[in-house]
Amino acid sequence: MGRWFAPLLGVVGLLALVVGVVWAELDMSTMAGVPLAGAGAVLVLTATVLAAVVEGLTRHRNPVPR
Repeated sequence: MGRWFAPLLGVVGLLALVVGVVWAELDMSTMAGVPLAGAGAVLVLTATVLAAVVEGLTRHRNPVPR
């Protein structure tokens, strides 16, 4: 599950981050885009951690013969 979930979560996070920043810049009367940008940043961070954990758990090391 982690092999496809982390990239999907990262893409959704990046989209939310970009939309939130653009929304916050264009709509000066409200701060509604700021929480969306924050949620996008959290999703990108979560996807990074998830990808690192999955890679660490699934990587097989070949022992060096002595």
